[in-house]
Amino acid sequence: MLLVQGWLKLATGEFNKVADQARTMVAATTAEDGCIHYSFARDVADPDLIHIAERWRDAEALGAHGKSAHMAAFNQAMGGVKREGADLWLYSAEEVRKLM
Repeated sequence: MLLVQGWLKLATGEFNKVADQARTMVAATTAEDGCIHYSFARDVADPDLIHIAERWRDAEALGAHGKSAHMAAFNQAMGGVKREGADLWLYSAEEVRKLM
């Protein structure tokens, strides 16, 4: 299993420009083969700070996601917004157990 976790900070008001595209991309991504979990969440204290959390079955599924039409459309939309920072990490999970 692969985990992707991090954040994306946009300039004030910029997320509103891509919110519809983000919802479309998240809905399409969660339907992809190999996607276990995929979410963007606006921070409660800063609506332009987006938390990203993903779980993928394997590298092939994550790779296919990166080449999908909905990801290309979202990346194109993101090219039109101002970013202030980002921190995104890929983790390999060898052992997984449910805590709750």
